[in-house]
Amino acid sequence: MKRLSRNLLFGLVGLLLVGTGLTYTSPLVHIKNYVQRGDVDIIDYKQHPTRQVLASTRPEPWPLDSNFNKAVVSQNLLDTLEKYRTTAFLVFQDGKLLYEKYGENTDTSSLSQSFSAAKSIISMLVGIALNENKIRSLDQPVKAYLGAFAEGEKSKITIRHCLTMSTGLDWHEKDKGFFSNNALGYYGENIEGVIEHLDSEKPAGKEFEYRSGDTEILALILEKIYNKKIADLASEKIFQLIGSETDAVWMLDKPKGREKAFCCFALTARDFARFGHLMLWNGNWKGRQIVSEGYMKEAQRPASYLLDPKTQLPLQAYGYQFWMQSYKGISTVSMRGLLGQLIWAIPSKNAVVVRLGHKESPQKVENYFKKDSEIYLEAALQVLEQSK
Repeated sequence: MKRLSRNLLFGLVGLLLVGTGLTYTSPLVHIKNYVQRGDVDIIDYKQHPTRQVLASTRPEPWPLDSNFNKAVVSQNLLDTLEKYRTTAFLVFQDGKLLYEKYGENTDTSSLSQSFSAAKSIISMLVGIALNENKIRSLDQPVKAYLGAFAEGEKSKITIRHCLTMSTGLDWHEKDKGFFSNNALGYYGENIEGVIEHLDSEKPAGKEFEYRSGDTEILALILEKIYNKKIADLASEKIFQLIGSETDAVWMLDKPKGREKAFCCFALTARDFARFGHLMLWNGNWKGRQIVSEGYMKEAQRPASYLLDPKTQLPLQAYGYQFWMQSYKGISTVSMRGLLGQLIWAIPSKNAVVVRLGHKESPQKVENYFKKDSEIYLEAALQVLEQSK
């Protein structure tokens, strides 16, 4: 028995050593990166390789409303903000900053990771490319740009399918395993390779299923047609033109590599609000059309021609990488990211709301939205009501 135990011990040590060595080889580099960087958080940009997204050479500080920070938010709502470690909560109306609250040692200069809120920015870039005739049509097949989609069912996938998360590809957002596409995409060092190895498992253009991979396909197309990095493209086509005040960063799959475009754009809360106003103003920034109005209106409508598998009814919650949520009969459009990164446009109130933070509620409402999102909307409505 003693000898068996010794042999078992040596065997376990050997496996451990082999396993440790393997994690530092290319196929398992994502595990090494996970061990070094840890679980996801809004400050991940400090540990991942990044590329700068240059701010405007003519920054436009937000004008303050005459009622700036005079509103009193109820204590139970403030408690919820604190419970979920909210780092920034901002409310704008009529293009002016009405309410601003920071926490967790953050202020107006603090960058925060967007997670999937960045998907909406990729959608805006697609709208710009369409308007500049870099893309002929949203119904163009992806294979026209990416060779990995040239054959089989993948050859039927179009740009519109990617925008509406209806490609039918086998990227499963709920899979949190060490070898899932989520893990390989976020911690790995070859996001293009992950995309190239995706396979079709459902017919394209029939059913909505949220997939980060669909957004990354759009980014690969944008890179190819403009021959530019996504960070540079976002800076040139949008960020520099909307009065942004602080340089941002986009996280890369490896040093000098490719942007993880399905997530990972880090900027300040006030600059996040600029994208919210592009939503509110249908692509216009103070008289200058950044993204075509027609595209933005279409992007912010539900892709109701798709089936919503959660309800078995026409889809009402998603457009072209934008979310539609109703609260107390008020329609909103939003950019959303993991851990509760939220940028709302509320057209009926001519308002924009930004919430950033480290945590979100585990409970859902209306199938797709986290319960705490309603708390933030309620707080924003209290602020807006007191500004009258």
